[in-house]
Amino acid sequence: MKCENIIAKMKTKILKNSKKSILYAAELLKKGDTIALPTETVYGLAGRYDNNKTIEKIFSIKNRPLNNPFIIHYSSSDLALADIYFDSRAEILAKKFWPGPLTLVAKVKNKKISKLALSGLETVAVRVPSNKIILSIIEHVNIPLAAPSANRYGKLSPTSAKDVYEELNGKISTIYDGGSTNIGVESTVVDISKKETAVLRYGGIDESLINDLTNLKRKKIVSKKFLSPGLSKSHYKPNTPLRINASYPKKNEGWLAFGKKPKNFKGIILSLSKKKCLKESAKNLYKMLRLLDKKDITTIAVQKIPKRGIGLAINDRLERAAYNSKFKNE
Repeated sequence: MKCENIIAKMKTKILKNSKKSILYAAELLKKGDTIALPTETVYGLAGRYDNNKTIEKIFSIKNRPLNNPFIIHYSSSDLALADIYFDSRAEILAKKFWPGPLTLVAKVKNKKISKLALSGLETVAVRVPSNKIILSIIEHVNIPLAAPSANRYGKLSPTSAKDVYEELNGKISTIYDGGSTNIGVESTVVDISKKETAVLRYGGIDESLINDLTNLKRKKIVSKKFLSPGLSKSHYKPNTPLRINASYPKKNEGWLAFGKKPKNFKGIILSLSKKKCLKESAKNLYKMLRLLDKKDITTIAVQKIPKRGIGLAINDRLERAAYNSKFKNE
């Protein structure tokens, strides 16, 4: 079931980063508006976590299925932990990784959180972002914000205000321009709602760092219910078909390299990182895919990327983006 799109065309305003803009954005959010804000991972479409009309509007803007819950963003670890039932695992992980790209899924405690934002679940996904702009805005709003990625559902996540404008121009009132995001892929999601600690989604934090602190397992998703965002088999998709784990580009393809560009290829080539840096590759992933998606090519071929560290998150995004594509693998 998808939320009916009820959003009328409007003029979208882009705010430059300033104290005045932070106060302006906070006032809009207090009144129940939805605006795009930068985080350290990707840009989010933010709104009050306790306002059903606001939450419904976010679903409608994104054309997002109602069974896909939002991440709730807080200005401090204490406030985030106060809204969930938690044990020592949450305290340890929060102390180590908050503020930062970690999302915890736990049993919900605060009944003020919109049930729509929870998709009717008894759990909630919470995090404390490290981006100073969204932190300041949350503090001025004085209430947590629900903030899924500021894009059309299933499409490439935005890592700049320009990306958001291309995705949602005319559908939202305001975009806060905080520059390019630092990490470039979404947060790591860890489920602590049960005795077994499990990663639901790879992201901006290396899984091994979490495993050093807790008995972590990679969870096999068997439930039809999404416990967190980013679990759809088909997601993060450009309009152009993807061919992943490629070794060399073919005719009429765009080539997304991991390392140096191949010699004697006259087609369109971009590199995630010429030095084969996985962090740089993650930061550039959506940006490069978005650029190639605008070119006159039949396929985007992506060079094979190591499945270690944040490379796990990169591969996760690419595999979901290539889902159901006849060009998925070479």
